[in-house]
Amino acid sequence: MTLLPNGFAHSQCVGTRDPLGFWMRGTTCSTPTSIEHANIQVKSYNENSRERYICNSGFKRKAGTSSLTKCLRNEDTNITQWTIPTLICISSHSSSSTAVTVATIATPVTVLCGACVVLLLVCYHKKSRQTSQTPSDQVENMEDIPMTGGNNGREEDTENYHTV
Repeated sequence: MTLLPNGFAHSQCVGTRDPLGFWMRGTTCSTPTSIEHANIQVKSYNENSRERYICNSGFKRKAGTSSLTKCLRNEDTNITQWTIPTLICISSHSSSSTAVTVATIATPVTVLCGACVVLLLVCYHKKSRQTSQTPSDQVENMEDIPMTGGNNGREEDTENYHTV
C-alpha cells in the first residue's frame, strides 16, 4: 500500500475484474509462505490451485507432515490465501541414525575382540604352565626307574666281584 501526496492510499489489486470492470477481491493468492529448507514453484496463483513444496537438497520430508498447500477463499473476509502446510524438512544425514549405526556395529566388534583377547590369555597361560612343569615331570619319571646294585644288570660283573 502506498500513501499518495493527496492523502489517499493506493494499493495494487490482486485478482481479476468482474464483468462491470470492478476488481474482484480474492480470486488469486499472493506468494505462499516460506518454509524452512524448502522451495515451491507455483504454477497457478488462482483460487483452488494446489501446489507442493519440495525439500532442498540434503533434506527430506519428515514423516507425518504434508507438503501440500491450497489457494482457498476465506468466506468471512472474502480474501484468498494459501493454506499453511505442516511440512517439516529434516536433514537426510541425521546424526542420531549415524550414532545408532556406529553403536550397532561397535558393540559386537568390541565383544568379539574381547573374546579373542581372553582366548589368547588362556592359551598363553596353559602354555606357560606346561613349560614350567616339564622339568619336574622328568624328575618324577626318573624316580620311577629302579636302580640296580652298580652292575647295571650285567652278570659278568657279579662273577668278578668276590666277597671276602
